[in-house]
Amino acid sequence: MAHKNRRRYSSAKIFLFFNLTIIGLVFLLGFRPNAFRPEFSVADLANFNEQTVKFRAWVCAEADLNYKARRLTVCALEILNKIGEQTISSPISGRVLISAKLYTAYDYGDFLEVSGRLQAPPEIEDFDYDRYLARYDIYSVMYYAKLSPLAGNLSGRQKAYRRLLKFKQGLAERLNANLPEPEAGLARAMLLGYRRQILPEDLDLFSRVGLSHMIAISGLHITILSAMVINLWLALGLARRRALFLVLVFLFSYPLLTGLSASAIRAAIMGGLAFLAAYYGRAASSVNALVFAAAVMLVFNPRLLRADIGFQLSFLAILGIIYIYPLGETWSRRFLERQKLKSGWRKFFQALLDIFSLTMTSQIITLPILLINFRQFSLIAPLANLLVIWALPPLLAVLVGGLALTAFIPAAGILWFFPAYCLLKFIFMSAELLAAPPWAAIAVENFNWFWGVVYYFILIIVVRKLKRRMRRGSGILISMAEKNKIKLKN
Repeated sequence: MAHKNRRRYSSAKIFLFFNLTIIGLVFLLGFRPNAFRPEFSVADLANFNEQTVKFRAWVCAEADLNYKARRLTVCALEILNKIGEQTISSPISGRVLISAKLYTAYDYGDFLEVSGRLQAPPEIEDFDYDRYLARYDIYSVMYYAKLSPLAGNLSGRQKAYRRLLKFKQGLAERLNANLPEPEAGLARAMLLGYRRQILPEDLDLFSRVGLSHMIAISGLHITILSAMVINLWLALGLARRRALFLVLVFLFSYPLLTGLSASAIRAAIMGGLAFLAAYYGRAASSVNALVFAAAVMLVFNPRLLRADIGFQLSFLAILGIIYIYPLGETWSRRFLERQKLKSGWRKFFQALLDIFSLTMTSQIITLPILLINFRQFSLIAPLANLLVIWALPPLLAVLVGGLALTAFIPAAGILWFFPAYCLLKFIFMSAELLAAPPWAAIAVENFNWFWGVVYYFILIIVVRKLKRRMRRGSGILISMAEKNKIKLKN
């Protein structure tokens, strides 16, 4: 038995080292000029940047809507060249991001004839827009192009994905029909990933009070929804293993539904590994699952490591929960044990301190990324999370319940969504109240990656020292307990 455990431990270390090697290579290679950028062939549309062109294409991603425009990602098929009175087509490839009018009805799966001026992604102050789009293999943009519909055929896989998006958009329409704005926008973002449909002033509000993580589809959202899925099937009498299998199906389909954000994919991979471990009765290693998720994502898209802030924040937050959060949890439990509170009060204060520890952990480990990219630090975030974060599980539950009930009795939709409206209103009112003080968030300038590296170096040293001190404290407590047992026996 001991030999098997040693062999399993050794294979786990090899697995971890292999995935860390992949991440390290991607990190080092990312410093090269034009890292991970493809060599454009003659038949690539990006060669025509800064020219007026006409080409045929199809919309190869869900339309991205905000409050004033519709953005279409199109995949080019043929370029149309006019020679004299004749138009000659030749095969072309490449992705283009087109900014169109808001009420243009085109979406995923539509075939179009596009004409307009093709441009390289423009430079934006304090934002590398070119690198941001490159993670989606987009190297050209077009503003308010002339669009004409064409006939075309989709593959079976593309038709299935189009049906999935139609289902998602149907859910969004139900939310719109039964919730007012801005509550409907927040519900769409939290459940379906439509973050860009929230007004900019509301995004700034949530950023100021440190509640932006509630808007993005994160590991917390997927964990709550996965628990709802498995509990539903178990309540209906399904065997545990079959229920776990259906959770895996959910973990595969939900990131597709919500737009394949980095946090959703990471949570799905980690959740899938955890549920597989439960299915086969094995313990899951959080660190191995996290590193594996990162390595898999970077193999498919190495540009995520430097260009996707969501990817960076998501993985850092989980690392913080694995390595830093237990320190706060241990301290809070010891503190409450010394207070000699009744069981009910101890559980209540423990829940509050756990929320506080989670918030502080996320703030501590993601601080350099937030300062470098957003130049702002929320002082009110711990209090905001204490007041608001409890509402997320019941909110997701009543939103899902409301969507299900309106499918059967749509006339009572406002009634089904009333609990969700109350919770959403509470979140908005809390955010507005907490954002009001001028000191709620402070601006931080001149913080760069050099100071970020220094910060993480100091953080690692501090965490290691605190862990050693807590281990020594645990050893002292164990030895004292053993001495007390000996005294009682004597």
